[in-house]
Amino acid sequence: MAMTTLGAFTVTRFPKRTLAFVGHTGPYMNNPALFEELFSKVLAWAAPKGLLEGPGVESISIYHDDPEKVPPAKQRISVGFTVPAGTPAEGEIRMMEIPAGHYAVGSFEIFPDQYGAAWEEMMGFLMDENLSPAAGPMYESYKNDPRRHPEGKHLVDICVALRD
Repeated sequence: MAMTTLGAFTVTRFPKRTLAFVGHTGPYMNNPALFEELFSKVLAWAAPKGLLEGPGVESISIYHDDPEKVPPAKQRISVGFTVPAGTPAEGEIRMMEIPAGHYAVGSFEIFPDQYGAAWEEMMGFLMDENLSPAAGPMYESYKNDPRRHPEGKHLVDICVALRD
């Protein structure tokens, strides 16, 4: 496991997972209210169905576009929770498969304004270790409710699919 200023890094294999999500196209950086709105939509749909009570449920934001190559107005994100395979989509809630495979994982305990720096460290780890991202997802997996952290920090894993 490598360690840097903000995070600790590993490479691990994840199983296939199903994400119940809502999508957004447009600017999202430095907009916590947008993420709260999107997560709230999925939460309001999933919680009454008991989909968030099992072990291993993850809260995830997938980033589909490279912010250095795609203008903010066209950047796409998908925000939601992992649910059991076979869960049907309903209304604006859609389903997506997060493929099984090897992922580089950076684990961070950061303040909200440190996400950019955490992503920079993640990309630096990939370069330093000669790891090649796959065409698969790059996402954040949130591990806590920062409102309950004594310093308001976010515990987050940044995950990047790797070529096998």
